[in-house]
Amino acid sequence: MERNPIQQLPEALVNRIAAGEVIERPASVVKELVENSIDAGASQVIVEIEDGGRELIRVIDDGCGIPPEQLPLAFAPHATSKIASDEDLFRIATLGFRGEALASIGSVSHARIVSRVPEASAVAYEVSNRGGQVSDPQAAAGNPGTTVEVRHLFFNVPARRKFLRGAQTEYGYIYDQLLRTALPLPHIAFKLLHNGRLALHLPPSSPQERWLCAWPDEFRQQWLPVEAADAEIRLRGIVGLPELARPVMKYQYFYLNNRPIRDKTILHAFRESYRGLTEPGRYPAGVLLLSMPPQDVDVNVHPTKAEVRFRDSGRIHGLVLSAVREQLLGSDLTPRAVPANRPSIDSRERASMRQQLADFFRTVQPAVTQPVLPLLPDEPRSTEGSLKTVTGLQANHPPTSEAPISASAGPEIAASGDSPASSSSSVGCQSSQRLPGGLGTGTAPVGPGVKDSVPARSLPADQPLPRSPVAEGGRREVGRAIQLHNSYLVAETEDGMIIIDQHALHERVIFEELLTRITRGPLESQRLLIPLVFSAGATQIELIEQMRALLERLGIELSPVGPDRVAVQGFPSFLHRLDPGEFVRELLERAEQQLLGLTEEQLLHEVLDMMACKAAVKAGEALSAEEIAALLARRELVERASNCPHGRPTTLRLSLRDLEKQFKRTGF
Repeated sequence: MERNPIQQLPEALVNRIAAGEVIERPASVVKELVENSIDAGASQVIVEIEDGGRELIRVIDDGCGIPPEQLPLAFAPHATSKIASDEDLFRIATLGFRGEALASIGSVSHARIVSRVPEASAVAYEVSNRGGQVSDPQAAAGNPGTTVEVRHLFFNVPARRKFLRGAQTEYGYIYDQLLRTALPLPHIAFKLLHNGRLALHLPPSSPQERWLCAWPDEFRQQWLPVEAADAEIRLRGIVGLPELARPVMKYQYFYLNNRPIRDKTILHAFRESYRGLTEPGRYPAGVLLLSMPPQDVDVNVHPTKAEVRFRDSGRIHGLVLSAVREQLLGSDLTPRAVPANRPSIDSRERASMRQQLADFFRTVQPAVTQPVLPLLPDEPRSTEGSLKTVTGLQANHPPTSEAPISASAGPEIAASGDSPASSSSSVGCQSSQRLPGGLGTGTAPVGPGVKDSVPARSLPADQPLPRSPVAEGGRREVGRAIQLHNSYLVAETEDGMIIIDQHALHERVIFEELLTRITRGPLESQRLLIPLVFSAGATQIELIEQMRALLERLGIELSPVGPDRVAVQGFPSFLHRLDPGEFVRELLERAEQQLLGLTEEQLLHEVLDMMACKAAVKAGEALSAEEIAALLARRELVERASNCPHGRPTTLRLSLRDLEKQFKRTGF
């Protein structure tokens, strides 16, 4: 093999190599030039492009300008006014600092700079760079500030030019880039013109108004503010309601000291704050801006400055996670059944519609004079009477102290001796627990081979139905309720109605109560008289050992009994409606296929999700009036009741104004 001699590359080739790292497409040019304008103190930045930026990119600002004697240095490689020493490199307070962007741009285009220093002269000066050949400064006409013009991008690098996309596609990249750069800077005006037509205009505005420009118009009424601080670190921004989550990350914008960044720490914290509120594979919307001392972060880890390295990433993760999660958990996340933005109506009209809605609920109310007993374990469920009403949740009444459901009620089931007869159920009969998580009556046998029969929490039939807790401001959230098609609950509220997916809501109730219970200790386990034995693969048997601590916390006693068989010897008491063997078999299959590599906390949440889904009442199951009332009461006591653990909505809200719109009553 012939050995080539080591030689120094020509400056022109060095700049073209640098251009390949920094200048990927026209949008990259716009990014570098606009950042220079911002660093120059501009109050207005205008971007003009032609043919998607392939033929012309012109950036005009009213910043401080460049003195004529320094203009040639603007095109010199690694020449900058933003850093001067090693120490400066670790306290970067500007968007640009490397000093290679203009040199790289000029080496692959016909570039020109026209600049005028406002306080120094009434004359502007210009300098040009054609493929790396820089001219001397010359007098020219120009306004205070700087104009950089880039024509025929990649004219001398045809291999790079042929990889550019169509004009419309490249224009889209430029639009997104300028918008992303402008979001954290509401005091600066930005304009984008494409082929002479105004495409984007962002005048000076409030921070929230500027941030909302990142989202479609339908997002504008569905956001929450975020504000938090940790010593010298500050977080602010807006986050979208869970219903705005999309299958792409298009509406997520993260900034550090006004610099757009991509950071795994912030991204993970942001997604974790929506855990259980959005469906898997969907991404919430958010605009988050971090401010911190420059010396606590290294921004010099990526050629395009898109990635950073935090000195204390755990602190950043905790701040983002806690701030966003607290805002979400403290807000009503119930999505509307129809879009918002409704016109206001007359107060008498609103009162009339409220009365009509109340009349509707009264007309569908059957007489309930006898308590509805829970179904026995083997009693078939009736499919008749798919419309039933609960009238115990009346508005404007304090919650009854006799209600056996409390905020601290969990899914735990207290043992009461060796005999089922020891149950103190006021119903007067023994039956399976109808709604796990404390929403049922009677005793709770656990699978085949049960050693003890344990009473579930009871809902006495001789006491008034539980009423919904008092909401903020002393008003009650839910009034009367009906069940439709044995799947959905419709409840009256002060300003309209809510529609509830009974399975999704009950799933959330069980999940939150499980999570609360398991933080206090292992779930109560019921030993099986005859262990359930089934076959398992080698990987699954190995997973049992890896998950041993987690299984013990969950109340699942599981152990290998041979080279390819395992036995279930104990199972959580409240999952009595499930086949222990079938549940554990499915758990191992999911662990083998989907749960490998998860952290202990993530694995716990996944298993609790599965438990809650299996134990929850299903769509198509008829609920008694007491069970409907208990489920609605629990809705007010759990966090994140607006979404099931998988992120699907549990509730839709339909206000009187929404009804007015749908019935074309506006304008009267």
